[in-house]
Parts: sequence; C-alpha cells; structure tokens
Amino acid sequence: MDDTDQCAVTRRRFLAASGVGAVGAVGTAGCLGLGGSGGETTPTAVPEPLAPPTRGDGDVTLTVYADFACPACRTFHDDFLPPLETDYIEPGIVTYEHRDFPLEMHAPRSFDAANAARAVQDRAGDETFFAYVDSLFGNQRRLSPDVYESLASDVDVDGERVRSAVEDRIYRRTVSRDLDAGDEAGVRGTPSVFVDGEAPAELSLQAIRDAIEAARSQDS
Repeated sequence: MDDTDQCAVTRRRFLAASGVGAVGAVGTAGCLGLGGSGGETTPTAVPEPLAPPTRGDGDVTLTVYADFACPACRTFHDDFLPPLETDYIEPGIVTYEHRDFPLEMHAPRSFDAANAARAVQDRAGDETFFAYVDSLFGNQRRLSPDVYESLASDVDVDGERVRSAVEDRIYRRTVSRDLDAGDEAGVRGTPSVFVDGEAPAELSLQAIRDAIEAARSQDS
C-alpha cells in the first residue's frame, strides 16, 4: 500500500467537506502522523532557517501546516485556498503563512518537496515560492528530483541548484523549525490550520471563515 492509499479514507472524509462554501467538518486532519527527520542527509552547508513564506498583509494570520505529498493538503490548496484568497488574502484582511510539516508516511517525497520549495523561496522570494507550490500540488502524483528541477526552471529558478538542495536536504533546519513549531501547537496531521494561533472549531471552509471573522472582531 503506498502513501496515497494510506490517506484514502481520511481524504474521502476531507473531500466531503471541501466544496466551496461547505459547512461539513472533518474530525481529524487528512493525513495523520508525526513529522520526523526524513532519513539521513549528506553533510553540507546548511543555512539558518528561512522565515515562513507569506502572502497578503492582513492583521489576521492564517497559518497552515502542510505536506506537499499529502492528498488532503492538495484538496485544501485546490478547494479551500482560492475562496479564502479572494475574500480575505487579496483584500488585505488576512496574512497567509505557510509552514512545512512533512510526514514520515510520505517520506522521502514530503521532505524532498519541502526542501525544493524552500530553495525556490531562498533564491526568488515568497511570491515565486507560492507559484512553485501551485506546481508541486499540481504534479503531486509524480513528485521526483526531475520534477523538482523542471518546475523550478518553469518559475525562472536554477533547477540544478534546487535539485542539489533536495539531494542534500540543505533546508533541513528550516523544515525542522516548522516541525518543532507544529509539535508545540499540537499538530498531528496535515493540513492543520490556525487563525491567530487558534485552531478553528473544525476543518471546514465555513469554520475557517468564522474563525477569521471572530479574529477580526477582536482586532477592531
């Protein structure tokens, strides 16, 4: 059984609540499991942790812990994020913050993809990072070193350098920082969502909207 099969049941539950405007809830995050080291890495120069990539500049912070190899995270990205972006991120109400939470059940792809995306962020900034994330989720079923390299070239980043970052896990400090933060926040699966540090009542689009509106009321 591969990692997609292992997520099948929880993904179906997530999909049931994932339509735009859906009010249904998912009892747990789509892909369950603790983050980890993802295996041994080759000794190499490792930069200090990068800042979490963000989009938008709102007073309310929407933090999402995600695993690029998790099918439920792809569903969140495809079905939840667009309306949230239209209604809250683009108007400057919400700041969207990405955090890496690669799961062992999806290793090594979960850790490799996180390193690839952070290599893009390091070289081209947050806007290009999120464009690359779109491509990672769009190609989730075929993630591989060749794909990381090719997709980097598509966003005008040196694909060979991204591939090297993946092979050496250069951004492992960044990923470990996010894993530690997720553990402290109580993250046990992906996607996990927090609005100003608090988890919504349930993992549904309506619950996230409600949490954002409540946070806005407290800020006003």
